Amino acid sequence: MKQLVINFLVVLSFHYGKSSLAPVLSICSKNDPNLEKCIINVVESIRQNVIDANYGDGRKAPKFDPIYFERMEMENGAGFRLVLTNVTIKGAGGFIIKKIRPNIAETKFEITSIIPKMNIVGQYNLNILLLGAAGRGDFRLQLNDTIANLQMQYRRIPKDGKNFVRFDPIDLKLQFSKAKFHFKGLFNGDPALQQFFNRAIDDNPNVILDEVKPSFEKNLGRVFTDISNSVVEGAEENELLPP
Repeated sequence: MKQLVINFLVVLSFHYGKSSLAPVLSICSKNDPNLEKCIINVVESIRQNVIDANYGDGRKAPKFDPIYFERMEMENGAGFRLVLTNVTIKGAGGFIIKKIRPNIAETKFEITSIIPKMNIVGQYNLNILLLGAAGRGDFRLQLNDTIANLQMQYRRIPKDGKNFVRFDPIDLKLQFSKAKFHFKGLFNGDPALQQFFNRAIDDNPNVILDEVKPSFEKNLGRVFTDISNSVVEGAEENELLPP
């Protein structure tokens, strides 16, 4: 019995004493004069792992490409209401990091990236009083050269004399550059009116994009937060960013 207890304690000690870094993750020294470049290289090295949600040790995280949302609701008074369901976003994994501004003293990172192309499909229920547009059916949206600005802040979680890392909800801001919409089922399926509306929206996509942007930012920000915390789960600050 005594030997059994000893064996159990040894196993327990090994489990909690080992590094909890995701196996695919390499590290950067916080004193690296090229810290920005090092972090960009790390992100590039795990791009496919992030896309596939596969970090090598059974960690659970949302897939990054495609991204799926069951429901997104947008409403602006009585004049605008849009409900999107079964939303699938493809192409986010093709992001290009343009800039990372690390501030280790304040435990935060500012990241600017561009996503060359995203294709979004699903079902919609739309009512825009100003344009007299109403309908429901399938939709698709193509976004080109979308700029994503992320503010990432992590907290030090003290435990047993160590500081573990956890990210606060990530603040994501999107800037849409080019967009092309297509809605089926508008105006009771009238093909001429549908064509006219889709063309008008393509000429001035911000009519809808300005309304949907907060919901996209909130939902995508949540996905980014879940992914980030999955990667660093159980890891100490000095493991991720050693001196």
